[in-house]
Amino acid sequence: MYFKVLLLILLWFGWTNLSLFLLTINLLITTTGKRIFATFCSDFADKYNEMANSFKIELFKDLNDMKKGETISILEVGAGPGANFKYYNRKAIIQAVEPNHHFESKFNENKAKFENLDVKKMKIGFGEDLAAAGIEDDSVDAVVVTIVLCSVKDQQKCLQEIKRVLKPGGKFFFMEHIADDENSNILMLQKVFTQCGFWPFCFDGCCIDRTTDVEIEKAGFNEVVKRKYTLPFKESSSMFIKIVGTFFKRHVMGVATN
Repeated sequence: MYFKVLLLILLWFGWTNLSLFLLTINLLITTTGKRIFATFCSDFADKYNEMANSFKIELFKDLNDMKKGETISILEVGAGPGANFKYYNRKAIIQAVEPNHHFESKFNENKAKFENLDVKKMKIGFGEDLAAAGIEDDSVDAVVVTIVLCSVKDQQKCLQEIKRVLKPGGKFFFMEHIADDENSNILMLQKVFTQCGFWPFCFDGCCIDRTTDVEIEKAGFNEVVKRKYTLPFKESSSMFIKIVGTFFKRHVMGVATN
């Protein structure tokens, strides 16, 4: 919508060449954006794990302690390149639902590294409709979502699907970036960059102004244990990460019990 308005304004003022240039860029990103994002995200996932390593170890401690000695079933929504597999230090059957099929080669490369995990073939689908990907009611012990709820189209619909597929007493493990603290300058910029469409366009639908922690509380789980923290993005050697990290430094992680 905003892009179309911009093109109309440029054409109105006679800036035809600039309009054609922007339209060409837009078409390239529209047609190849998913592939580009999958490549970028696979590389970014390694850098993110370096920064978030201690937090992920803490988050998945409960998952690794579930049903000691048994093989549990895990569903990972938005699994991407399989960046979380290294934290599952137990026997588990893993199903993965991912909307971007361009992650598949990196996903398969990662799953081959972990013999303790029975990782099934990636299913293409969306968090808002896990039934379409063949995930049945009350069928998994744990659901894992990390840096995914920022980009789903309907957070509550996705959360209700997670509740549907979890067994009674099953656990939902989450780690998400959230909107900055109220009245901060960063929050204002998060809202501007998201609402004008700039950030979602650059990062495949990612919204940096969402209060995901509040939405999880509202979803109706029996218990939610969570905590907010600041990701140590400044420790990264990448200037790009340091700049972008300014806008997704605030995080929430926790476990919700069905």
